[in-house]
Parts: sequence; structure tokens; C-alpha cells
Amino acid sequence: MTGEKRQPAYKSVGVIANPTKPESAEGVKRVLKKLSEFPVKVFTDEETCRLVNDSRCRKVAKVIDRLLLPDKADVILVLGGDGTFLTVAKLVDKRPVPLLGINFGTLGFLTEISISEIEECIERLMRGEFLLENRPVIRVKVSRRNGHISIYRCVNEVAIKRDTLGRIIEVELKADGEYLTTFRGDGVIVATPTGSTAYSLSAGGPILIPTLNAMLLTPICPHTLTLRPLVLKGETCITASLKSDSENVMVVFDGQEGIELRPGDVIEITRSPYDLLILRDPRKSYYQTLREKLKWG
Repeated sequence: MTGEKRQPAYKSVGVIANPTKPESAEGVKRVLKKLSEFPVKVFTDEETCRLVNDSRCRKVAKVIDRLLLPDKADVILVLGGDGTFLTVAKLVDKRPVPLLGINFGTLGFLTEISISEIEECIERLMRGEFLLENRPVIRVKVSRRNGHISIYRCVNEVAIKRDTLGRIIEVELKADGEYLTTFRGDGVIVATPTGSTAYSLSAGGPILIPTLNAMLLTPICPHTLTLRPLVLKGETCITASLKSDSENVMVVFDGQEGIELRPGDVIEITRSPYDLLILRDPRKSYYQTLREKLKWG
């Protein structure tokens, strides 16, 4: 491209790709080539840069530690599947950096842009045509008898479930301090509206519009048919504790990491004060996304 470069909607762009995806190398090449047409600062990490010719990559992008990308970029392009997107979402945490997902995975509710749309997507992104959505995420605090506290941020869900075959487990739940119920079965999922199309959906939970201020409780293989998914308001504080003496009960965060639940542990689940910012194509409604991803009609 010759002449003066066009003024973009963003001054700096981060690029993170999943190095295990076969399409990633070609995708990164196309992204960097397109971004070179704009007067923007481009940042990427070492793993992403290694997917393409190193010297070519460094002509367009500055290679920095992945953890520093949210401090440098006005927007981050995520090339991969929903798992990659969730990993990057944990990096931004308290930083108000929007993410745009380009889908190299399978289902891809979070990464809705297809590989074939890369160039057009970046063109429109730089013209400021994408919508910014605030997605509620949950904050999970695990408190132990010894006083140790761990805090996790979940975009999709936190799941309390048995890790191996064995007896059913009993998880007592309270909502804003009031006893709600005791889930008896394989466990329980507390999901965000975004996570309603993830693990919760597989367990029989309803689909929620992802921008709703809500929280979803979904039992996993309940022992009684009267236990049904329940939608609560987003400000609800849910506390969970294990009532049975079952062993090998895990607390799993977004399906990516987990800890073993010990007797006396208390799990507190609230809406995080820091939403996840996602860029969406205004030409695609959420209903269209559901039709395409779930193959409705």
C-alpha cells in the first residue's frame, strides 16, 4: 500500500494466537499484513511471533511478555478457540481492554469472527464499526479453615463436582445469606450469561442473553428430578459448602484450572466489579450466532 496510512479507531493493537492450532501461522501472517496498512503500534508475544517468520513479525510488531499486552494495547485480537479467548480474558482482568475473537476452534461462541473474514474484520475494526459489549463475569473466593483465601475470575462458570466415580455429593447453597437448597448429585455449576452456552448448556441449563445481569445455577446429574436450573439476579451473593464427606470433590474454574475442595471450605460467588469487554460485529445478532453455532433451522 502506498501513500499516507489511514487513521484508525485504535492506536495500538495486541495479537495473541493459539500456537497449537494448525491455522494460526497463516492467520497471524494475514493479521500482521493487514495491520501494517494502518499507523498503529502492534504488540504480540513470543509464542505468537514464532508462528511466522521472526524477522517479518518484528518488522510489524513489538514482541513483549504476554502478561504486559493489556497494558500496551487498546484492543487485543485473539486467534484461536474459546479456550484461548478465556485464557486471554484472565490476562485483562481489571484492565478495560476489549477483546475481539477470531475463531480457529470448533463451536466458538466467544470467537465469532471466521478465518475467511480476517481482512474485512480488521478493516472494519479500524473504522470503529464494531460494538462494545459488557459481559458480566464472576468472582470466586475460596476460604479455608486455616485462613487461606484464593480468588478466581471466571468468564463462563465455576463448577463444583466430584472428580472420580463414587457416591453422590451434597453441596449446600445460600443466596445472600439465606439457605437456598442442597444440591445432591454429581455437582453444581454457577454460570454467567456468557457461560450459559458452555458447560451449563451441556448439563441442561437454559441459554441466556450474554449481557444480562444474571447468574445461573445448574445441577449436574441431580439425584432428584425436582432440582432444576435457576436464574438469579446478578447481584446475588452465592455461598457454597460441601455437606457430604465425599472425597475427590473439585472446584473447577472455566474448565481450565481447579482445586480440591476440603471439608470446611466455603466458596463465595459474586459478580465481579470488572466486566469483560468484547467487540462484536453489529451485522450479526446474537440470535444469528445461536442459529449458526447450534445449527438451528
